[in-house]
Amino acid sequence: MEPKVINLKSRYREAILERGYFTHIFDNYPAKMIPHMARFLIDEISKPGQTILDPFCGSGAVLVESLLSGRNAIGIDLNPLATLFAKVKTTVYCPSFLETQLEEILHQVTHHLSFYQYDFPNASYWFTPATLRKLGTIKEVLSNYLPKLDPDYVFFWEAILAAIVRECSKADTRGPKPFISKQARQKRAGKHFNPFKVFESKARLWISVEQVYTKWFEQKGGHSQIRLIEDDSRGLSHLLGEGTVDAVITSPPYLSAQDYYRSSKLQLFVLGHSSPAGLRECSREFIGSDRILSNDALLDIELPCCTGDAIRSELAKHNKKSASVFAKYVLDMSRVLNELNLVLKSNAYCVIVSGYNLISSIIIPTPEVIVELAENGGFQLTVCYADRIRDRWVPTIRNGHNGVIDQEYLLVFKKIK
Repeated sequence: MEPKVINLKSRYREAILERGYFTHIFDNYPAKMIPHMARFLIDEISKPGQTILDPFCGSGAVLVESLLSGRNAIGIDLNPLATLFAKVKTTVYCPSFLETQLEEILHQVTHHLSFYQYDFPNASYWFTPATLRKLGTIKEVLSNYLPKLDPDYVFFWEAILAAIVRECSKADTRGPKPFISKQARQKRAGKHFNPFKVFESKARLWISVEQVYTKWFEQKGGHSQIRLIEDDSRGLSHLLGEGTVDAVITSPPYLSAQDYYRSSKLQLFVLGHSSPAGLRECSREFIGSDRILSNDALLDIELPCCTGDAIRSELAKHNKKSASVFAKYVLDMSRVLNELNLVLKSNAYCVIVSGYNLISSIIIPTPEVIVELAENGGFQLTVCYADRIRDRWVPTIRNGHNGVIDQEYLLVFKKIK
């Protein structure tokens, strides 16, 4: 099917003034869907009052736009950092409560004598001792203060702590994967980044956003329901039940393109959400992860699409591990698409956003693989849009190759059986 080329940036000029409007500004989660794309797809395949599922919700771009468009939404993701940001971005808070809580937190931070002792690997490589001590003070204060609050407000303050971690680290902030570049060293030379001040500045910015956000909902009236689940989308039908959602809009992880473990590890370590070993183990479960060993079974098993078999054979000639990674991705996506078919209502629509990859110097036509898997799983492709990627905070070099994904395909399927 010939793709219809669209320019999503030119749409919704009045409704969406910039990609960071409202709570979209709260985070720089890797490969975020721009709000223009989310709003376009929501308008294309759903109606107000219906329920939209994003099984790879990331930090919640589709969920926020569903909320603003009068739809209910369910977001699922394996990454606890993603679901934390998504929760905060889709919750309408009382700004006056937040202001009172901030003053109390700041008072406690400046008078607190003890701090949380971080012991994650290479902590002193990523942070100066003074920075780590102050981050530990904030975490200690939050650990003591937050149990007194409504659970929704607990997420707000934890998300702010997560949001300042990269700004206070020695890492370069220009991309999702933390690394200490020459430019980052020069920027920090002779300077001290005070986490107390960064935390306060970030909190006041977010509260000002909440003031506008709350006022918008007060004027609009009504409030959609957003449900977040930290779990695996390969078991959707068990999580949600069959025939329970009206539409699906999602952008699955790109094959080997984004290391979500590495991108999130500093924030998750500072929050104390998991041990390094636990995070590494979790990262192997991410769909598209290349953190697996070469597996002969994955090289020999018949894949559920002919295109996938041909690509795996070509990859195996160059790198058996890459062939195994690709085979696992195909099997995982086949399973997810089958699950999506189960949870969708009859004749409902499902949009998968995908793009080409470059692995071991071989171009991977991921959209074609997705189409074949979807059609084998009871879907029919009804339209394909193409949109150029301008900036989604993704790596400019992937796996040692200049394999930049510069165009995405919006694949619109209809459930036919």
